[in-house]
Amino acid sequence: MSDEQVTFEDLLIDEEEVSETLLTETLIDYIRIGDESGSIVPQEQFEDLTNNEKVTVVLLAQHALEGLDMTDEEWLTPTDIAKRSGVKKGSVYPAVRDLDDAGIVQNNDGSYRIPTHNLETAKQSIQQENDV
Repeated sequence: MSDEQVTFEDLLIDEEEVSETLLTETLIDYIRIGDESGSIVPQEQFEDLTNNEKVTVVLLAQHALEGLDMTDEEWLTPTDIAKRSGVKKGSVYPAVRDLDDAGIVQNNDGSYRIPTHNLETAKQSIQQENDV
């Protein structure tokens, strides 16, 4: 063990930087974001994702849009998710319910988001399926 004194300061991290790195690493293979429109531009690997994973990617992309100051919206409705993901609205509902049951998303009266403390869990849920 080091002779250096460990203090509470050693626990501090730059949350924005950590979130930015995590989101970029997670999303880069699946989407890009239009620099003027803020639209999600699916990449080839996005099409190989399950509906649950596509919904997760869209909700993670919403965090990225917030970080880029391209939106003030934190929560997305199933209609919003369907438009951005290309997943049929009827398939979005079971996906968000599954993600809610798994504790990955938060539900606010029918609108959804992935809380910051679940970004890593969301990343793992996508990678788990695609590492098989």
